[in-house]
Amino acid sequence: MLSDKSAVGSWAQSTPLLSLKNSVTHVAVTSILVSLSASAYAQAQPQQTKHNKDIAKMPITQSAKMTAEQAGSLEQQKQIDQLIATAKQKNLATHPSWLRLHYFEPNGHTKSGSARYKSKITNPEFFLSPAGHTDPQAELEAFITATITQGIKGNDSVACRFPARTHWLKTRLGLENIQPDCPDFDNWLQALDPQRLSVVFAEEYPNRPVSAFGHTLMLIDSKASLADPKAIDKAHALNDTVAGNPDDSFLVYAAKSAAGGYPNDITIEPYPQKLADYLKTDNRDVWTYELKLTDAEIQQIMRHVYETKDLELPYYFTLDNCASEILRYIDVVRPEGNLLDEFKLAVVPSDVVRLLKKQGLITDQSYFPADKTLAQAKRNNPQIELPKSSIDANNRQVPTQLTPADNNPLNGHELQRVMIGAGAQDDTGYLSLAYRGGFNDLLDRPSGYPKNFHLEAGSIALRVYQDQEPHKGDHNRVELQELAILRGRSFNPINTARSGDSKLSSWGVNLQATQVKDGSQAKLATHDDPDASHLVGSFAYEKGISAAFGTPTAGSGKLPPQLCYAFGSGLAQVGKGLSHGYRVGAGVNLGCRYQLNSKARVVGELQMPYWYHGDLDSDNRRSHYWQPIVSLGAQYDLAKNQAIRLQGSYQLQDDIEGRDDIQLAYIKHF
Repeated sequence: MLSDKSAVGSWAQSTPLLSLKNSVTHVAVTSILVSLSASAYAQAQPQQTKHNKDIAKMPITQSAKMTAEQAGSLEQQKQIDQLIATAKQKNLATHPSWLRLHYFEPNGHTKSGSARYKSKITNPEFFLSPAGHTDPQAELEAFITATITQGIKGNDSVACRFPARTHWLKTRLGLENIQPDCPDFDNWLQALDPQRLSVVFAEEYPNRPVSAFGHTLMLIDSKASLADPKAIDKAHALNDTVAGNPDDSFLVYAAKSAAGGYPNDITIEPYPQKLADYLKTDNRDVWTYELKLTDAEIQQIMRHVYETKDLELPYYFTLDNCASEILRYIDVVRPEGNLLDEFKLAVVPSDVVRLLKKQGLITDQSYFPADKTLAQAKRNNPQIELPKSSIDANNRQVPTQLTPADNNPLNGHELQRVMIGAGAQDDTGYLSLAYRGGFNDLLDRPSGYPKNFHLEAGSIALRVYQDQEPHKGDHNRVELQELAILRGRSFNPINTARSGDSKLSSWGVNLQATQVKDGSQAKLATHDDPDASHLVGSFAYEKGISAAFGTPTAGSGKLPPQLCYAFGSGLAQVGKGLSHGYRVGAGVNLGCRYQLNSKARVVGELQMPYWYHGDLDSDNRRSHYWQPIVSLGAQYDLAKNQAIRLQGSYQLQDDIEGRDDIQLAYIKHF
């Protein structure tokens, strides 16, 4: 660290708390007198220590200089003690801002009942105290001490390495007039010229695992970009994403992203470059939301970005991601709130946008259509005049009068869902309770989500059966109907601008535990329960073709509302209730979704899997067979977050009993 005594002096002169009581000249004169007295005393007292004799024998000027430095050190220590005492009196070590600047989290209590803390940061260079990782008070005292003793000038000084902490302490200790001299930080901030911050939301993108739930970043507008809205080349993008290994497989990449196996990567780059990645390369529509922040809050956020941008924290797909970092920045400058605390299980970009709106933090919004959205608008109306892209060759925005797509997350239903229903399997009644952690399916209200990308994650469904007819077997039971980890489909209709790279660009994936009927029985044994189903682990992958039809909204880049599809599928199921404990299959899935109006939809599907169990040594069981299933569902939206759903299915194989299932349910999103 660099020492700068003039900087220390400036701290002292700025406030009575730190002012020196005596001038350097006065200290020097006093020191000379002390030195002379010490010399005389040494001659009169031959029993003094050798150390004092050496001081007495020094030239007067050297002795005075040494004593002045000692006096200065004592006065410096007095300043440190006074500042620490003031900080303790104000409880600054446990102030939310100080804790959040260091990523401190609660970590239980001491025996005396005091709160304990532990920082998420393990890098010792992030702290000044050896105990700083777990002791906010020790870190505060070390920071004050280092600032006084080392000065506030030079890129390596504490004040310049940690400008956000320095600024916050200045305001809390009454030292607002102190201005550290930090060339690197000042140049960095001047180049960005942050005048306004906005959240940028890029819609969900199924072709990249970490973007399947959408992506958010921070837009940094300068004076130049605010003066000319087209001058997006004068703005910058603050992006937090995963620094994953592109050579890893899909499953490895997803697993490491979820478990913190990759570090995060915070970058600041020209905004047109990042925007082009979304609009041109990925063909994702983009929404921007201006944040309601004061100038002081914007500057403090940028100071904090400067001191944390190179930390390379572990990236957790669900909780420590692009969206959570934006909330954390706001929480740092608004200690009275805690936006991050609103999310316990997962921080999802679309949910974050809706939360910011609820908190009154969004003042304005704008829409950037992707290149393929513009191309679809041209298909919808060949007479309309439109550019090919929202960004021109000079990296400037090209405004359009296009009606925005219906994928603004502010218009979408809430992420989580509960479904309470009543139904019957054959004539055995049941009650159903289901929960889903996220997103939407083919029947859900589509507003606020990509038109033809449907993703469900973390869903569970229970059924309570009750039947008083003993001859039908034991039907009084609670049954786990399904536990889905991931279930999704992406449709790229071949007759639209979003047709994909090939005609077979539509796909689906399904990973879950679910109840199934085993169709391997050629005839029923007398002890078998005709309604028996089995809980199995199931994986399925689909690949195929889709087409859209109907009339899209005029003057927009929306796709036609109706959809039909044909998939080839591969399946595998494992469970002790199945013959041989497993079955593998291949088949065809045919279906259509019809949008009756803005509030009602119908989906019908025919699944025709052909199953194989391996060789079975049994006369009444077969090793391979067809097991077609037809299903039909309809939903009517009562409100943005409420709906009624009717759905049913029928198994077409004759040897299966309990083949029909119908259910009426109430849906609530929250």
